[in-house]
Amino acid sequence: MITCKRLIEEFLADFLDGTLGPDQLAELERHLSLCPPCVAYLNTYRKTRDLVQKQAIDMPPEMRAVLRKVIRDRFSRHTP
Repeated sequence: MITCKRLIEEFLADFLDGTLGPDQLAELERHLSLCPPCVAYLNTYRKTRDLVQKQAIDMPPEMRAVLRKVIRDRFSRHTP
């Protein structure tokens, strides 16, 4: 059974990408038919994702490599 939390954590991105299996999709649609707050969240999430994708720019590969290194270095300092 899909709960609101599970919908957000496990299914939302796959639903919007169109990659859910038929059983998961049916279960998700059943949940959405009974849960107006999740429908509202889904609509807001979809709009936000669309806006971010429209404004995204391609990052040069060199910059991407530098950013990954910085994130890896910072994260490794905080990992026990």
